[in-house]
Amino acid sequence: MNHPGVGTGIVLDSVGVTFGGDNPVVALEEVSLEIPAGEFLAIVGPSGCGKSTLLRVVCGLLKPTVGTVSVHGKTPEQARRDVEFGFVFQNPVLFPWLRALDNVLLPDKILGERSPTHGPLTENLARRLMRDVGLAGFEEHYPAQMSGGMQSRVALARVLIYEASTLLMDEPFGALDEFTRDRLNMQLLDVWAKAQTTVLFVTHSIQEAIFLADRVVVLSPRPGRIARVATVPFKRPRPLELRYEPAFGSLASQLRSLLETDGES
Repeated sequence: MNHPGVGTGIVLDSVGVTFGGDNPVVALEEVSLEIPAGEFLAIVGPSGCGKSTLLRVVCGLLKPTVGTVSVHGKTPEQARRDVEFGFVFQNPVLFPWLRALDNVLLPDKILGERSPTHGPLTENLARRLMRDVGLAGFEEHYPAQMSGGMQSRVALARVLIYEASTLLMDEPFGALDEFTRDRLNMQLLDVWAKAQTTVLFVTHSIQEAIFLADRVVVLSPRPGRIARVATVPFKRPRPLELRYEPAFGSLASQLRSLLETDGES
């Protein structure tokens, strides 16, 4: 795998982002954070607080106005050129004319020799990943023949095919019903435990953030600042029933109280 050593990770130092124009908008302000390699970090906050902007800064798609970012000792731009990042968005963005298996294999075909997994065994890896996310038997199906939840699983398998060291996930399950989201949360945790990747997971759901993450970052209303970084105390593996435990509800209430001024969660 393309993973750095334990202890190295992502470091944001006093990062701020201002979008210019006649009426400048400060999206992020004084964001400092250290994310160890292999951590599952969730990011919550009200709409417009800069959650997605933060992901774009980490992967080098957006330069911070002030401050610095390093990813495994590299600049974000260099890390992106070295195929350190995998992206999963709310929309699965599948090609409708390709079978599910071919959608999963697409990054390897695009990257070619740059793909860490490029070689004759890549299709076997793709099939294994599809089994890992619960899609065994659906390799030959087209996206139109699959539910929204199944399409999200294809997108997850696709981002894992080239074994990126860091997954950036921007509300990947936000459009799904609760039961489908629960299943995908469990499958995501299983895949993450095997792959040992670093995950930055943006969500509007405090419950989802606590259930999945090692730590939860709460961003304030714009300009986005870190209101709190909460360590999740629950041992892994975590059953879904954990969400009904008093300690889980107490932590969720604490984090929600930080967002009540904006009325969002």
